Amino acid sequence: MAKRIGGVGFLLAMVAVAANLRPAISSVPPLLEVIRRDLGLSHAAVGLITTIPVLLMGLVPVLAAYLAARAGSERLVLAAVLVVGVGLLARLIETVPFLYLSAALIGLGIATAQTLLPDLAKSHFRERAATVMAVQAVAMTVGAGLAAVVTPSLAAAGSWPLALAIWALPAFAGAAIWRFTASLPAPVAAVAAPAFGFPLRSVLAWRITLFAAVSSALFYTTLTWIPPTYTEAGWSTEETGTLLLVLSLSQLAASLAVTGFSGAFRDRRPQLVGSLVLGAAGCAGLAWAPMAAPWGWMLCVGLATGALFPLSLMLPVDYEERPEALRCLSAMSLTGSYVLAATGPVLFGALRGATGDYAVAYAALGVCCLASVFMSMRFAPRAWDLEADAAQP
Repeated sequence: MAKRIGGVGFLLAMVAVAANLRPAISSVPPLLEVIRRDLGLSHAAVGLITTIPVLLMGLVPVLAAYLAARAGSERLVLAAVLVVGVGLLARLIETVPFLYLSAALIGLGIATAQTLLPDLAKSHFRERAATVMAVQAVAMTVGAGLAAVVTPSLAAAGSWPLALAIWALPAFAGAAIWRFTASLPAPVAAVAAPAFGFPLRSVLAWRITLFAAVSSALFYTTLTWIPPTYTEAGWSTEETGTLLLVLSLSQLAASLAVTGFSGAFRDRRPQLVGSLVLGAAGCAGLAWAPMAAPWGWMLCVGLATGALFPLSLMLPVDYEERPEALRCLSAMSLTGSYVLAATGPVLFGALRGATGDYAVAYAALGVCCLASVFMSMRFAPRAWDLEADAAQP
């Protein structure tokens, strides 16, 4: 590999990329009802705008790792951010096919970049890799919150296609920073891939995957449908954008807290159960009393989703120490959870369309959280010891 630039410069490049991995998704929900009306889409059809990228986050990582072994991770990350930018520009064309095409391009770019950034952090920063990943998580959360708040004002000043497409500018800026800060090694000759397979025979591996799926489904479904819930009740797009800001800030606080104190708790079940109960409480409030305490429901959902994401990443590490087996377990958890979670926004929209309101859809989401409480109680410390042999691919 070519000589790498200094640590600070490469960290800046990684933050610039990470900050552009969520605005393409979080900028859509505040305008979802406007888009649905303008294009004549059903609630389920408009949910695909979020579902397509999430689905690709589950399907693309294996392909991204394969290509990175031949083209180089740095080079592939640059291409991924450029694809995100092109996908955002495609939103300038106000048609349903181009809206779905943009979602596919954005999902492809995001999935590729977020798959490769952890390995790059480990190779460049070694023992500080966990800190670097935490910084990237903060950058992603800030980018998501900023897009959610600013996009409605941009749409009010112009049009919703322009408000969505304008986020291509920071994406291309991030690509430029990456290009001139990170080293781009020449493509390498094909090498034999290491043995790989999902631990499909392990009950614990499936339990971790299903838990991660509920966590991701809660995040992406609420991100997609909270703004339409309130715009249909008469709130302005700017007001719903503020709701998403509260949601993002509470997610950031919970994520930082869980990450910062990760080593203090050997048994994660209290955190898992507490987060799921908070998520269920937020969904119950949104189902039956959305106007009673909207900021309180945002706090509940935000704290829940902000805590559940890092916890779902920690579970494989808690129960597996063998490097190859851990890689397989983590890959199964991420791939399976994103593929399953991708159905969340569409099913939620279908329930909304079938029932005429959001109560049943939010109630169903809350039931999923409560059901996961019983599953999370099975995550006793070192429970993997009982199933280690079955987890081997």
